[in-house]
Amino acid sequence: MQKQLGLSHPDPAAAPAPSPVRASDAEREDMVERLRAATAEGRLTLEELAERCEAAYLARTREELASVGADLPAPAAVPAPGSPAGRRVFRALFDDLTHHSPGLEGGLEATAVLGDVTLDLRASPAPTAGEPTIVARAFLGDVHLLFPEGVRVESDCTSLFGSVRDLTRPHSGPEASTPRIRVTGSALFGDIVLAHPAGDRRTLWRTWLDIRSGHAGKDG
Repeated sequence: MQKQLGLSHPDPAAAPAPSPVRASDAEREDMVERLRAATAEGRLTLEELAERCEAAYLARTREELASVGADLPAPAAVPAPGSPAGRRVFRALFDDLTHHSPGLEGGLEATAVLGDVTLDLRASPAPTAGEPTIVARAFLGDVHLLFPEGVRVESDCTSLFGSVRDLTRPHSGPEASTPRIRVTGSALFGDIVLAHPAGDRRTLWRTWLDIRSGHAGKDG
């Protein structure tokens, strides 16, 4: 039997693993649009949208970026816009009213007269289009609005012998992609209070990405 020289077969186990492919800015923007579409379909809340948009812009590789929307279906065609829903109205007259997760489609109106209105928006579904507006009116009463973490709040309220207290935290994400809610109205011998949940926490997605990258705990 003739001996073959100079021939060798590479060991597949010794082959180096392919390097992760870096995600591009365009790919990140595509993921953000996919997240917005999923939110319009009711698959994500405003808080989840804010967290995942942050994760999309933080993702370094295509694998990390794909994981942001791994539990979402492929984006569907956007349906033709229909008639806008009417503004939902919440009134507290000589009493207190608390409502959790009201829909933001068409906007909200909160009026407190000799009473308090509290709207907890942390799990509210995002509107299908545009930026929602909340009209707050406090007359000898208080209006308390609790917003999801990561949602940017733009306040344009006035006060006369009352106060408008904006306790929301500034958001560090890209302004163009951050969900935003606009608040207008007035406080007359009453208070309008805008706030995020207590505690300046790190979002779950940022922590998850840090763990994957081996940097958890290094930046404080």
